[in-house]
Amino acid sequence: MKKAQSAMEYLMTYGWAILIVIIVAAALFALGVFNPATYTSRAATGFAGLGTPDDWQYSGTTFTVKLSNQVGEAVTVANVDATGCASNTSLTNMAAGATAEITLGTCTSKGVGDSYSQSVTVLYYAPGGYNRTATGTLTGTAI
Repeated sequence: MKKAQSAMEYLMTYGWAILIVIIVAAALFALGVFNPATYTSRAATGFAGLGTPDDWQYSGTTFTVKLSNQVGEAVTVANVDATGCASNTSLTNMAAGATAEITLGTCTSKGVGDSYSQSVTVLYYAPGGYNRTATGTLTGTAI
C-alpha cells in the first residue's frame, strides 16, 4: 500500500509541475515570444562599391529597394536580383550621389509582420564599361 501511495504522490507532484510549465509556455506564446518577427530589426549588410541601400520594403509579393550611388561617378544599374523574386533587368542610369527606386515583382508572398532576409545582388556598369557587382543582405518585417 505504501508503494502505491508513494507512486501516486510522485505522479501528482510531476503532474502539477508539467501543468505549470504548459501554462507558462502558452502565456509566452500568446505574448509573441516565440515569433521570430518580434526580434527582427531592419538591417543591411554588405553592398561594397555601390553603397548600402537607403531604404527597402517587402509588401505582399513586391520587394522595393532604394539604391544610392556612392561610387563617385555615374553608373548604370543593369540587373537587380533578390532571393525569391524575379530579377529587374531594366537599365537605370544614376548620376553620382543619386538614388533610384528599383521594384522587384513576383516575389514569394509575405504577410504583414512576416520576417524576411533577402540576399540582393546588383550588377552595374561604371564608366569604361566594366561590370561590377554589389551584394548584400537586407532584413526586416513585411508591411
